[in-house]
Amino acid sequence: MRSRLTISRIIIVFILVLFALFCFYPLWYTLIVSFSNNAAVSAGKVWLLPSGLNTESYKKLLADTRFFTSFGISVIRTALGCSLNMLLLVLTAYPLCLPENRFRRGKAYIWFFVANMLFSGGMIPMYVVIRNLKLLNSIWALILPGALPIYNMVLLINFFRNVPYELNEAATIDGANPLQILFRVYIPVSMPSLACLLLFAFVGHWNAYFDGLLYINDLNRQPLQTYIYQISAVLDPQTMTPEQLREASKLSDLTLNSAKVVIAMLPILALYPFLQKYFVTGMTLGSVKG
Repeated sequence: MRSRLTISRIIIVFILVLFALFCFYPLWYTLIVSFSNNAAVSAGKVWLLPSGLNTESYKKLLADTRFFTSFGISVIRTALGCSLNMLLLVLTAYPLCLPENRFRRGKAYIWFFVANMLFSGGMIPMYVVIRNLKLLNSIWALILPGALPIYNMVLLINFFRNVPYELNEAATIDGANPLQILFRVYIPVSMPSLACLLLFAFVGHWNAYFDGLLYINDLNRQPLQTYIYQISAVLDPQTMTPEQLREASKLSDLTLNSAKVVIAMLPILALYPFLQKYFVTGMTLGSVKG
């Protein structure tokens, strides 16, 4: 049966399309600015399509070999970080989701983790710890401090609590040990929630830049976001050739920063469509108790 097209439906669709355009336009504007001429951007002529098409900003970012080095470091950091995050999340959340008669001190451990999430020593004590552990200029300095995201752990505990406990009891009767129950029962039925948390971890590791500034002094070991944060268009007209001056006239901080944003968000845009179908299910799975 086809639904009737009423005025209220038309208004709702119009409002939703308007909100979608509001969300999409900043991304589109950043993209067209990155491909536009500096003069057109400065004159405010860029608002819907690129003006004076040029790729000088991307050439500047891609010409430096540090870009590819930093990109590789970010890929390694994201792969190792996400793998460690998900492993520690499932190993921690499973025992804490069990009933009190199965794990009597579960609530005490949960409050211990939550207290550590709410209160921390701060940036300087963290730096001292990293230095004393001799992790400076190491990729592990970017991974280990956030190896167990407490907020994600709380979400996963709620996700696991929605799994019928009868499955746990049935597996126990069949002779399965706790690890077998976790990896053969809980993880397969919680794939939407795990995919959602994997997306959170991926975005967090890929977009992180401040820890690279703190713990990585070697420029050749900094991740991509730290490299993009530090790069700037340093132009010295007195030492530039006429050809370089013409190319520099097409480049500005705004176009260069827009190119940075476009390059930084490409991996996330590439990954999100594959995990999007799990996103809503994963976010709502543990939101209702019962």
